[in-house]
Amino acid sequence: MNEVGIHVGFRIIKYYFWQQFFFKYQVNKAKQERSYQYLTNSLKEYDWKTPLMGDQSLSKCTFTIFDLETTGFFPEIGDEIISIGAVKFRNGKVQPQETFYQVINPLQRVSQDTKRFTGLNRRDFLRGVPFPIGLEKFLAFSRGTILVAHPASFDINFIQARSRKWGLPSFEPAFLDSFALAKALYQNNKCYLDDLIKRFGIENRKRHHALNDAMMTAEIFELLLSESKKYECTTLNLLQDFIEEKTSSS
Repeated sequence: MNEVGIHVGFRIIKYYFWQQFFFKYQVNKAKQERSYQYLTNSLKEYDWKTPLMGDQSLSKCTFTIFDLETTGFFPEIGDEIISIGAVKFRNGKVQPQETFYQVINPLQRVSQDTKRFTGLNRRDFLRGVPFPIGLEKFLAFSRGTILVAHPASFDINFIQARSRKWGLPSFEPAFLDSFALAKALYQNNKCYLDDLIKRFGIENRKRHHALNDAMMTAEIFELLLSESKKYECTTLNLLQDFIEEKTSSS
């Protein structure tokens, strides 16, 4: 077994023999707080599917481009969200004046490696908010829009998994995956965020800061949408069909 496998194995043992019980205790305490009830109601009332109405033109859609910073890749065994950054995208343009940024104070201790990677420190976390408050604020910011992340498969799944751990209503937002769109357009090229930043000459802000990454993703998303017009992807349905077709044929 390699070093990564040993580390993950240790994390699983630690979670199932101790961390999960500590987490459940903290969640039971949080359920008594008003913020938990606000989040529960927000998830129940959030009209996820409204933005995906039929042949809605892309030029008339409002998107929320967002990014998460987390303590790791495995939300099912205790990794947590530690910051959320987002920016609105409307009328085919990034709206840099409409941004959201929130540090989340996690229940578990954050490793030194994660602190170095994200630039967040103990003082940031102490000024942060608990997960229910942070997610509720993000829902309020993104309400009525289509979420976009790079890749959305990671960020959406992470929020869903953490919501389940908190015993919250299911999280089924309308979203587009900008990584999947990039792969559909540039099938033989690497399409990770750093690759596209270099490809498009995007201003390289400090990476692994949730708002910086969201802003760079939004600028890339604008260029990807422009490129998709060559394939007559003028509506949400046509864009989704294009992505699915290219994905299935690759």
